[in-house]
Amino acid sequence: KAVVSTQSTGYTDLRLGFHELGIKIDDDELKIMMNEVDQDGDGAINFSEMLTIMIRMHKQTRESQNLLKVFEIMDKDGNKRISKSELKKALKLYCNKKVTSDEMDKIMQEVDFDNDGYISFVEFSNCVHLFK
Repeated sequence: KAVVSTQSTGYTDLRLGFHELGIKIDDDELKIMMNEVDQDGDGAINFSEMLTIMIRMHKQTRESQNLLKVFEIMDKDGNKRISKSELKKALKLYCNKKVTSDEMDKIMQEVDFDNDGYISFVEFSNCVHLFK
């Protein structure tokens, strides 16, 4: 069964298509996406509108892959989290910014949402998206 046809696709078909492609997307995201790309307002996605969705998904995937690469560069010990000292070294090395201990504490307080003393990839991604 083809995931994308040349005929219009409704919400249920689109959800099924994403599922068949292995793309996880929640209902709210899917509804927002449909509303944004449904240019003719008929509640269905035609081929042209589907291409718009696929281009967006590709850009988001590429962006996430690039973020992961940056995260892994900063995660010197490879434990899948960035410590305060790793972040401080990265700021100095890549941004030529010397940060005091007080400034580091403030940064960690803003970025370390679960207060475990480390920055996870999810926290890193959320933080980066705030500055877009």
